[in-house]
Amino acid sequence: MMINTGLNNKYQFENFFENDGNDSAKKVARAVVEDLGFYNPLYIYGPSGSGKTHLLQAIGNKVLENNPEKRVKYISAEDLLENELEIQKVRSEEFDLLIVDDIQILGEKDILIQEKFLNLFNSQQYKNKQMVFSSDTEPDQLENVPSRLIVRFKWGMTAYLTSLED
Repeated sequence: MMINTGLNNKYQFENFFENDGNDSAKKVARAVVEDLGFYNPLYIYGPSGSGKTHLLQAIGNKVLENNPEKRVKYISAEDLLENELEIQKVRSEEFDLLIVDDIQILGEKDILIQEKFLNLFNSQQYKNKQMVFSSDTEPDQLENVPSRLIVRFKWGMTAYLTSLED
């Protein structure tokens, strides 16, 4: 059965705009591609328009290019956290790489959805499955997100992207 990865092939490392403020994030992203689970999770944050979505999808596309047998899923936090059934569906599919964009949306969800997401996170972590998140803010600045999730977001590597104007 073919998996809907959610990825857009136009987002590649080769066409990612680089500046002095995002080269380290790109290096960390490439390291994740080379060794899934090493920086787990990878949490990339920065202002709107800094290239977070591009970089996240470049990770997924490169993993699949190098290892077509890997199970990769890119999903917006809004779509993932729409309801507990969506979270359960993603959890049951056991992805090698789960990429969730705009995780700050988690703070807008009720406690039940946050708990279901925590269970998904724990399940992925326990199985040493790579997770990559993006946000418009660093983990400690997330609003209305339980502290135990914030701690987990910081377990691996946190990388900042500056705006493209910087």
